[in-house]
Amino acid sequence: MALRGGTKRGTNRGSAVTAIRRLARRSLAGAALALAALGVSAPAQGQFAPVARIDGEVVTSYELAQRTAFLRLLGAPGDVRALAMDQLLNERLQLREAGIAGIEVEDEAVTAGMDEFAQRGGLDGEQMLQFLAQAGVAAETFRDFVRAGVIWREYSREVFLPRVSISNAEIEEAMARAEADPGIRVLLSEIVLPAGDPATRKASQARAARLTGLDEEAFEDAAKRFSAGPSRNNGGRMTWADVTALPPEVGAAVRGLQVGQTSRIIESDDALRLYFVRDREEVAGGTPATMIDYAALLLPGGRSEANLAEVQSIRERVTSCDDLYPIARALPPEQLVREEVAESQVPAAYRATIDGLDRFEVGSTVTPSGSFAVVMLCNRGNELPRSLTKEMVAEQLRNRRIGSMSQQFLEELRANAALEIIGN
Repeated sequence: MALRGGTKRGTNRGSAVTAIRRLARRSLAGAALALAALGVSAPAQGQFAPVARIDGEVVTSYELAQRTAFLRLLGAPGDVRALAMDQLLNERLQLREAGIAGIEVEDEAVTAGMDEFAQRGGLDGEQMLQFLAQAGVAAETFRDFVRAGVIWREYSREVFLPRVSISNAEIEEAMARAEADPGIRVLLSEIVLPAGDPATRKASQARAARLTGLDEEAFEDAAKRFSAGPSRNNGGRMTWADVTALPPEVGAAVRGLQVGQTSRIIESDDALRLYFVRDREEVAGGTPATMIDYAALLLPGGRSEANLAEVQSIRERVTSCDDLYPIARALPPEQLVREEVAESQVPAAYRATIDGLDRFEVGSTVTPSGSFAVVMLCNRGNELPRSLTKEMVAEQLRNRRIGSMSQQFLEELRANAALEIIGN
């Protein structure tokens, strides 16, 4: 199931308010300096002068300074000033197209959008405005940001939805990918040996060679004594798992083993692993297809030094896929992709990266469109919601198609627009 640009988990309102207020206090000094440098704290000469034109539509120095400060305050990743300029230029084109189509939104819809955005941080709209005001960001900056997003969503639904046709064959195909296939389940125990440096790896390799061929009781004792994995307290015992739901290298190592056999040594950058098969069973028509839950945060600019530094920063800050939502909240919704799909349906742009990831591990790759994708594996499993219906699948397919069509249309508008960057 695809989730884009939203939040998946609830937030304790009191703790969230406290957290953001602490963030505000920590950010005030830096934000004030940034805003002063950008010429926002006082009506400096030329702050309303144009810095860019796109098809005759002007972006002013003040707007750019305000949007940059706003995005920095939200913790936007990458080159924040370039992102602010990119957003403002896109919004000029989006609002123009919506105006041509006669699409407008009521003030109530914009206010609701502001409240929804603020709620991602555990605040209401008024508290969000107070938080921004403390850092010198005008209420209109926040309102314009939200208004552009609301209008573009309305435009996309009205213009592209009538062009979307989802056939029964497509729905059936999507449903079929969720149906069970014949397969194998295994009940494993594991031993994880450290290998963070050459000397430790050499010692662990020697130990792993001595641990092959043990019986179940001896393997369990060895796991308690030597394993560095979290399962050591349970004698290395794991729960039933479908072979296709295991990491590919583990599945390949245990697929052909019988009960009582030990796998070959599986090496990675920082560990060596052994698996003992306690039990196995063939499941005729009862093994669901492997599902991949992943997130991809798309940063403009390709494999730049700034984006590489941002990936390292993200690795240090996030411990789950949900942690990517606050990072992406300043970005257009289509720049954070969150999907749960069959393994065979993972987009080719991310497949090789995801194949090499463990759960909650972060990787990166450059997409065919030139974006730098920060990719995180959220889960690799084989369970699907039992409530999945044809209507749900059809809606997912429609939303995905609308998002793709609107993004392609915006890229065409930018490619064909007359763009002039006037000054800094």
